[in-house]
Amino acid sequence: MTSPDDPQTRELISQTIELVATRYIDPISREQILVSTLDGLSSIDENIRVDITPTDLVLQYDDRTVGKIALPASSDGMADHENLQIWSEITLTGLARYRAHSAKLRSTATKDIESALISGAIRNLDRYSRYEGPVRAENARNRRDGYIGIGVRVVGGSGYPVVKLVHAESPAARAGLHPGDQILTVNGEDMYGKASRYAADLLHGEEGTSVLLEVNAAKSNAITPMEILRERVIDRTVFDDVRDNILIARVSSFNSATASTLADSIMKAKLYDGGLHGVILDLRGNRGGLLQQGVAVADLFLADGPIGKTFSRVTAARHIFKAETGDLTNGAPLVVLIDGRTASSAELVAAALQDRHRAVLIGSTSFGKGSVQAINDLPNDGTLTFTWSRMTAPSGYTFDRIGLFPAICTKSGTGSTAIHKVANALSQRDETASVMMKWRKLDYQDEKSRRELRSVCPASTNGETFDVEVALELLKNNREYKNLAYVGQEEIADTFASQ
Repeated sequence: MTSPDDPQTRELISQTIELVATRYIDPISREQILVSTLDGLSSIDENIRVDITPTDLVLQYDDRTVGKIALPASSDGMADHENLQIWSEITLTGLARYRAHSAKLRSTATKDIESALISGAIRNLDRYSRYEGPVRAENARNRRDGYIGIGVRVVGGSGYPVVKLVHAESPAARAGLHPGDQILTVNGEDMYGKASRYAADLLHGEEGTSVLLEVNAAKSNAITPMEILRERVIDRTVFDDVRDNILIARVSSFNSATASTLADSIMKAKLYDGGLHGVILDLRGNRGGLLQQGVAVADLFLADGPIGKTFSRVTAARHIFKAETGDLTNGAPLVVLIDGRTASSAELVAAALQDRHRAVLIGSTSFGKGSVQAINDLPNDGTLTFTWSRMTAPSGYTFDRIGLFPAICTKSGTGSTAIHKVANALSQRDETASVMMKWRKLDYQDEKSRRELRSVCPASTNGETFDVEVALELLKNNREYKNLAYVGQEEIADTFASQ
């Protein structure tokens, strides 16, 4: 059980309090974090309540004061390790006193107490702050950076594990595994009744090593031996198609391979007879992911100049992003599809391309998440994620809580066909320009104005194929495309040039 002398819990609490105090986007005192951390134990025992006075931490249980812990007079001038030790010592002392009164705490596993404490520390931060334990954190790392294995997901627990999914171009796909196949043995071990997690752990391993399988293919009685080399497997995030020399690329999120995969799709599309006539970048439903990958995606379509900027009280969180690699499409007309679930780094991509008059946005108002989260690894292999900066588009506005406004709103009632939508957008170009100007000047904290502007083209998450048809119609006429690409203000200057 957790005790004041538990080294891992002590280190976890030390890091949590210090990370939030020094790296969260808004200043928050260590005393406030301390109260929230201990108050997190109320998720285990509702009788726990923590108060604070200028000099003491007041521990209450079942409406009774059960202890007071003196707060440090000042931590200024202390060595960093001493500062960390003070706050973890107070937290674990409080935990020990609460355990003396709470049978629920005494019977709770260490990892669950740690989770309650860390979750408590961030409970009063914004809604994007979260704690993920070791298992969920590993799954999130795998989504971002890939994992070493053969590229399958299995379902286990009853009978032999069954292959649920095979990643395209993975070692498993090349070896001939298919959904529905049963895995009978792994490295000679019988897999009957084994759980999914257990089977997955056996299939993972060091890159370049091999795993031996015996497989019963779906709808077959044959048992097939296989030897498969493990390699890094990264989830597919780019799904492309070419229609009439126009690349339609749906990007579901941004992981470590997104930009390079999209670049490959562009290069392949350029090889078609007649070349590349345009690109439809579908960011509908894209909730973001790795910010640097979003920047790299925008960079694929820009010859030079600004992409965006982040601002923060934390020096390490301030960045200026500029295009560096050149426009891979050689200026081919570009449409970006957005909707109410387009968020975060996906919004930065769309905002940069819209501000730079490089793309026409089609769809509905986007989600409005212009904040950046830092992902911090913890000693227990979990992660602590919280907001540490906000993003601005090249024109200087932040789209946090506002979102992006499309030049062609497919969610409004006017225009029943793709041709009508494009025609209406052209006829209402001045009105759209006026809305965009107000959009870029809006204070994102002005709730009333924010709601009014967002209601002009309400956020939608239906994901209709109609949006693609409108985009294709627009790209048929380069003059109409340019007319809408330059709606709003003049070309954005490199506002970051002197910074």
